[in-house]
Amino acid sequence: MESSEITNQEVINLGKAIITELGMIIDCNTPARWLVHYIAENIHKSENCQGEEKESAERKCVDAIFKLWHHRSELPRGINPFSEFDSVFRGLSRLDNSSQKPYFNEFSQFDHQIDPEETAESKQWVDIATSIDKVAKELVSESFNSAAASAITEKSKKILKLAPEDSGEDIRIMLSFISDEEANSKENEIKAIESKIDKVEALKSICDTFIEKYQYDITQIDK
Repeated sequence: MESSEITNQEVINLGKAIITELGMIIDCNTPARWLVHYIAENIHKSENCQGEEKESAERKCVDAIFKLWHHRSELPRGINPFSEFDSVFRGLSRLDNSSQKPYFNEFSQFDHQIDPEETAESKQWVDIATSIDKVAKELVSESFNSAAASAITEKSKKILKLAPEDSGEDIRIMLSFISDEEANSKENEIKAIESKIDKVEALKSICDTFIEKYQYDITQIDK
């Protein structure tokens, strides 16, 4: 995010949105709060002065906004506009695939070589595994969408939409959760939800199958 890539007014608009989100909190005297007040003061000057004084205030304002934006993740919780999203980021970090068994994906290329004469029971369990994998991924995605919807306020959403390109991975991730929020019609949204319900019902049925299997396994052990 460099000043040459966007106009001063775009940066100032971002600064205004940040100040609105922070609510000009002054309960304790931190450098970040001082910076917020400094930005607000220079925004006021840039909009109400003329000539060299206006240019100086605008330059100071833009520099301060860049400084605050670059260090947004280091701001104290009370004045960090995206602090509510921290739990979402922590959750996403726990989905690191490095702990998964790598050979699961390696065999995808051999799908066409699977023997069509395989036993019905073997195929049944493979189909169950792939069904669980598909639905589980969708439910994980749905859970994070709900978490993001709860974490992103209307004010912080405004900041995100004003964020310059290449602001960082955190902004890209947050934007990905709100980019399609108004893309579908009500009819399509209902159909999508009904499809999700069908998939969850199928997963419930699979879970019942596992319960029956485990109960059978217990009876076999007790014999």
